[in-house]
Amino acid sequence: MNVLRSSVIYSFFTALSRIFGFLRDILIANFLGTGVTADIFFVAFRLPNTFRRIFSEGALNSAFVPIYTKLIKNNSKQDSKKFSGSIFLIFLIASSLFVLIIEIFMPFFLAILAPGFISDNDKFTELVRVSRIIFPFLILISVSSIFSSILNSHNKFALSAALPIILNITLIIALVVAAYTRADFLIFLSWSVIIAGLLQILILTVTLIREKIYVIFSLKIYTNYIHRFTKLFAASFFSSGLLQINILIGTIIASYESGAISYLYYADRIYQLPLALIGIAIGIALLPSISSKIKSNSLATIHQSIEQTLIYSLLFAIPASFGVYALAEQIIAVLFERGEFDDKSSLFTANALKFYALGLVAFIIMKIYTPIFFAYENAKPTLYIAAVNLAINTILSIILFFYIGFVGIPIATSVSAWISVILMNYYLKSHNYYQTSNKIVFPTTIIIIVSLVMYLYLSVLKNYSGIFFNMLKDHEIIFLLFSVLSSILLYFILISFYKPFKYSEIKKILQNE
Repeated sequence: MNVLRSSVIYSFFTALSRIFGFLRDILIANFLGTGVTADIFFVAFRLPNTFRRIFSEGALNSAFVPIYTKLIKNNSKQDSKKFSGSIFLIFLIASSLFVLIIEIFMPFFLAILAPGFISDNDKFTELVRVSRIIFPFLILISVSSIFSSILNSHNKFALSAALPIILNITLIIALVVAAYTRADFLIFLSWSVIIAGLLQILILTVTLIREKIYVIFSLKIYTNYIHRFTKLFAASFFSSGLLQINILIGTIIASYESGAISYLYYADRIYQLPLALIGIAIGIALLPSISSKIKSNSLATIHQSIEQTLIYSLLFAIPASFGVYALAEQIIAVLFERGEFDDKSSLFTANALKFYALGLVAFIIMKIYTPIFFAYENAKPTLYIAAVNLAINTILSIILFFYIGFVGIPIATSVSAWISVILMNYYLKSHNYYQTSNKIVFPTTIIIIVSLVMYLYLSVLKNYSGIFFNMLKDHEIIFLLFSVLSSILLYFILISFYKPFKYSEIKKILQNE
């Protein structure tokens, strides 16, 4: 299946999922704001959510798909079933033991993760209680991730992208019920996470059975394929884990400033949308594609495929970065500013979002570059790069937090992301996995120039928005919608003069395998 076609499918269902996610966050902002209750839930929810990113979008998928895809391509169906069965058992046992240990030592673990909470005994006690309810979600994530990776290997991306919809709908129901029954928000939200995880596994299981995709459990678990998987997974787990530790470090530092965890959470939610629609979607679709081509195609063909994918990504990533930066205040105000989420919350969250936007293109490029290493079953460079990223991000976050507060955290995150892109380029070139050619320079330059024109248009529009929109009811929403739609139209009108793509070519790609 073509990478672009696969990524469009993944992006569509991811977009649908994120719509429900924004509705969930709007309700959380309305009922909880950026106060103590919100901070407690976000810290507790970040624990399993961090591992979700490591497993489903990181280590497991990156290590599993190349080997499983090659087994399918070589018509080794029996070996592929045994391989997936062994991975299932290993992860079920390992995640259960890990959850048990963390549950026992949860207070010590949280003292490290959120040291700023320790001074308030009631706040910390509540955090421990909520975290113990939510953390077993990690076991459910492990199972879901394995099933999703199997479907991805068979070029079935829709369900894995749509799975978060179940979690978001469950959380929305919990929020609404808790609000109208005046129940404990934290308890309702916590148990809804577990219920959502069980529903996800049920739907995935039914789908695998319907597609006649099965796993076989064998007494001989450790095979040559598991050995190859272990090497890939170890490097991927640590590299993905190190990147997620960046987020946890941000949480640790932000816990010393009241409300900062919530500001960063809401800002993170916004910039994660284009990251998921472009970077994660293309990265997940690219991995099985390159893995299947390595033995049967020339390096020139593979390089051309990667370069085409990168250009299409930049075509959307660069204007998205400019647009999010220009409209940060309006986006946050329209989505979240109501109820307990006041003007101050909007201002601080928008500031964080702007600095995340500066690193958005780098985050997306990283998501595209990373699968290339795993397709060649060489994950060590990603581990080295992640270690450098962690060191730079940690040092910068601490220094900047000391001088300018919580906004130093997204600044450090963006700077370290760009440094990681530079290092990835170096490693890809040195291993001859992919080398950026001169063909990419001109289209990238055109995309940047057109995106800059779009940004200037949005800046002018913001300055004169009061004249045209303040007289209208709900003028903030109307202004944001007009700004987004008109800027997208302007961008594609201008970029069409250069013609970095042909509409007939895209149509052909989307219709054919």
